[in-house]
Amino acid sequence: MASRTNNRMARGFTLVELLVVIAIIGMLVALLLPAVQAAREAARRNSCVNNLKQIGLAVQTNHDSQKQYPMGRDNTVQSSTSWAFRLLPYLEKANIFQSFNKSFDVFDPANSTAMRTPVETYACPSRRTAAADRDFDNNDQPPVVRAAATLGDYAAVAGLDYMNGVIAVPGGPDGGARPDLRPDSTESGAIYSFSKIRDKDVTDGLSNTIAIGEKHKPQNPTNNNPDMLHYEQGDNAFLAGDSPKTIFAGTRFGGADSKVSGIAQGPDDGANTKFGSEHNGLTHFMFLDGHIKGLKNDIDYQVFNAAGTIGGDEIIPEDAL
Repeated sequence: MASRTNNRMARGFTLVELLVVIAIIGMLVALLLPAVQAAREAARRNSCVNNLKQIGLAVQTNHDSQKQYPMGRDNTVQSSTSWAFRLLPYLEKANIFQSFNKSFDVFDPANSTAMRTPVETYACPSRRTAAADRDFDNNDQPPVVRAAATLGDYAAVAGLDYMNGVIAVPGGPDGGARPDLRPDSTESGAIYSFSKIRDKDVTDGLSNTIAIGEKHKPQNPTNNNPDMLHYEQGDNAFLAGDSPKTIFAGTRFGGADSKVSGIAQGPDDGANTKFGSEHNGLTHFMFLDGHIKGLKNDIDYQVFNAAGTIGGDEIIPEDAL
């Protein structure tokens, strides 16, 4: 009797039983993993929306303080700064803003604090964490200072075209751009190169006009130059003003008669001047009245163009945005 009892007590799981248990655990993990990933993405998406809400408050505070929306960029040279830099005092980053020395280029060590400090609000967590690992522009040539500049995942809506506000003069950086002091309001956004837009200039209504949106960053840009990858991705120094493809995007992609929307349809889109996100089918935008909304990536191009301009008196259907 004692021997039979000991044998029963010593008996463990068979190999088959262990394999069955492992298979069941594997099935449960496979079932739960998508739900866990979806929950994590929902949290990251909420964080991205919160970033845009903070940026929206900063844009409105800038208007209250300066009597205009933030200028898209104050010049096209390598000592210029972007709208994102101009908003820093209203994002509790006044120390970064105040450290900038305009006597030096943005990539100069004298401006390390101003241009090389990660800003969490400017990074979409669905794509990446805040960092200072972007290249500085070198007058549209291969960069001299690499992987040192603050990154950003959002772009100002310059209007129909990302280069709104400038007139190209052949033979210089950015086409030798000089200010266009009176751009057409039917083609202009609220924040573009040299902009000085006030709320009363927005005749289409603040709640109908997008100001800042998530920026598309193509993994395989159309012009695939490995020596200038960040430039070709539209992903250079975010706080500098000499990188228009990084800090701006347009609602229209292509020429004046183009019917292509300025929102990328997916990661394979090689364009570097479009809006776009890492969220499935949606790209988030901040409207001038401060509210945030995710627009479908396949939004009608006419509706998107109307939302991206401050004038034109277009009537946007309530269910179109």
